[in-house]
Amino acid sequence: MSSRHFQFKEHDAEGLETLQAIKEADAFNRWMYDQIAPFIESPVLEIGSGIGNISKCCLEDGHSLVMTDIRYEYIEFLKENFSKEKQEVIQLDLVEEDFDEKFKSYFGKFKTVFALNVIEHIENDSLAIQNASKLLCTGGKLIILVPAHAILYNKIDSNLFHFKRYGFNDLRKLMQTSPLKLDSIKGFNGLGIAAWVYGGLFSKKGVIAGGDMKLYNRLVPIAKWIDRITFFKIGLSLIAVSRKVDL
Repeated sequence: MSSRHFQFKEHDAEGLETLQAIKEADAFNRWMYDQIAPFIESPVLEIGSGIGNISKCCLEDGHSLVMTDIRYEYIEFLKENFSKEKQEVIQLDLVEEDFDEKFKSYFGKFKTVFALNVIEHIENDSLAIQNASKLLCTGGKLIILVPAHAILYNKIDSNLFHFKRYGFNDLRKLMQTSPLKLDSIKGFNGLGIAAWVYGGLFSKKGVIAGGDMKLYNRLVPIAKWIDRITFFKIGLSLIAVSRKVDL
């Protein structure tokens, strides 16, 4: 477990500002979603839907999706803004003390569970992964995206309540927690490393600004090219896919 400690806040001003900034980066959101799209089968559960930036992409692909978040204000936002899609929205905490009792009706129900930029917010990440696996049917896939490389941890991470950034070995070990078998792991968004370092050094507010995301959104074609020529071995984030196997 991390030595960092954060107090949970129902209203997460920094997180909301970041989500709203990323919302405007449509090319970036689609690019992120496209990294996991080949592995997704319905029914799907998304952990940490936030304001629905990636949920929107998943629904546009025609998937049956249950959206979740830990914060009530995001739950209300999702219910209001995705009411036409008539998808289920529930409040879910992966490390809730009575997780088994509260969410038992969802156990074994999903072919895909994904959590993008979520697990780093949870101090007991091993328990979070174990509980996420309970939601999967046998053969179902757990997909997570987390920030990469401990050396990149800066004030933006701290302001967003990130307990850690992950190396390849960290994530490989986490995603092979029983009853999961790791299928793949790769880097994502290598170009973003320079932007993250710059933001950590010079951002006055210590958050991802909307103007910065609009600029970066235009650089997505270059970012895609960099990931390809580096064979997805580097990245600001890491993406891992594991399958639930019979014990």
